Amino acid sequence: MTKKFITIKNNVDNELIEKKSRFITYLIRISSQEEAKEFIQKMKKKFYDANHVCSAFVFGDNNEITRANDDGEPSGTAGTPMLDVLLKNNIKNVCAVSIRYFGGTKLGTGGLVRAYSSGVIEAIKKAKLIERKNALEINFEIEYSLNGKIEYEITKTNFLVDDVIYSDKINYKIFVIQNEEEVFLNWIRETTNGKFKIISSREKLLEFDIK
Repeated sequence: MTKKFITIKNNVDNELIEKKSRFITYLIRISSQEEAKEFIQKMKKKFYDANHVCSAFVFGDNNEITRANDDGEPSGTAGTPMLDVLLKNNIKNVCAVSIRYFGGTKLGTGGLVRAYSSGVIEAIKKAKLIERKNALEINFEIEYSLNGKIEYEITKTNFLVDDVIYSDKINYKIFVIQNEEEVFLNWIRETTNGKFKIISSREKLLEFDIK
């Protein structure tokens, strides 16, 4: 079974204090591995005076690319816990950077893992999450006499109307989740008594807010 594709809608940042150490976590959506690397370098330059700038990112529909960097913290206490949070929450195409200003008190291995993990967890909670789904963009044509029925019946479905063009006939452009294509075809046949014409159909990626 294919896992859901979940990512963030908006870039966010979060700050927490742990035993006087300051952790600033940024979470951004990425469209490539290069974009993640550029953002990490940007944060290193911006926070040049920080003790550590740790990072993790996930990219690809099936997490094809994952990276984690502890940036001088004890191995496995920063980047890896950050990456684990992203993976466990099935968050894709996202880069997390956590900046630490040491507060004078050592946190220990467990304390570091908790702090870096918590920074990403809290950032995810602040972000608006979206789910990406495979869909079809379908254009179909009907006579004017059928429009009232179509307008009424389509409100009872999960199909999304994107555009309606009025000319000699009425052309609808709608989005249908890919696994509901047969449902749509049965619906349009029944609603129009077979009096419709599909002009085009192409694959489309849609994003839905997760409430």
